[in-house]
Amino acid sequence: MTSDIGNSPRGTSTAWDDEQAAKLQDQLKLAGFFVGGGLYGIDIMRIKEVIQATPYPVRPVPHAPDIIEGVITLRGVVIPVIDLRKRFNVAIDEETVPFNKLIIVSVKGRIVGLKVDKVLGELRVDADEVRPAPSMLSASVGEDGEDFFSGVCKVDGDVVFVVNLEGLIVTRNPRRSADDNRSR
Repeated sequence: MTSDIGNSPRGTSTAWDDEQAAKLQDQLKLAGFFVGGGLYGIDIMRIKEVIQATPYPVRPVPHAPDIIEGVITLRGVVIPVIDLRKRFNVAIDEETVPFNKLIIVSVKGRIVGLKVDKVLGELRVDADEVRPAPSMLSASVGEDGEDFFSGVCKVDGDVVFVVNLEGLIVTRNPRRSADDNRSR
């Protein structure tokens, strides 16, 4: 007696193949990174590239929003840099500074660099395992009311906060707030 397992003709699929394909479609691919002791993830498709931060000095920009540490020049393109340690109110560990990475991402049609402590790599998470971020973790700012985190999940026992890039770059304009208060 012979077995037909693994001998299906090309161009046909088995129930197992269909199940595996469906499972892969329902998986999120996140780029994992550390900021302080926290593990975070962003949609891997939003990343343009990851570079070592040290060779690219960050130049401060006068009157820039607080979340912008400054700018770098990468292959002739000026890119604003957001230090996620400052954004998440995490103490800067001077020992990790030489190993910092810049994750270059596209947000609202703009290219932005996110400074992180360490890049872990690709994390695959089933879409149904990502839960909405608890409301206490909301860091809504600005008129858009977007939060820093779009969800939270577990990968190998570690909690991963899924970063909402649009919410991350929302800034408050202190002058506008003061003007709004005066007009009331």
